[in-house]
Amino acid sequence: MKFIISSMSLGFFLAKDFLLEVHELSEEEFQALAYDGISHIGHQDIADITNFAYNKQPIQVRTGDVILVAQKYRGVLKFHCLQVMEAHPLIREEELYADEEMI
Repeated sequence: MKFIISSMSLGFFLAKDFLLEVHELSEEEFQALAYDGISHIGHQDIADITNFAYNKQPIQVRTGDVILVAQKYRGVLKFHCLQVMEAHPLIREEELYADEEMI
């Protein structure tokens, strides 16, 4: 799925462990990528500026989904693409230093 949003919450993500790859976009790139996305823009002013539907319904994001974010930062509208990817298992600190203790 591809979602278009104006703010984000960790509650959107169904997976407990995931990676986000973040790319800054120009407005033109954002518009080109968003043509087939589902708008969940929860801020009326941003919906008006971007010409996407205002929709405050929550989303559920899965691994493989793409999130396009239009968000005001210090009064400037910024655009980003977030790709949700499967996380690799993290190595615990004890496992990192286990070999050194044997020396």
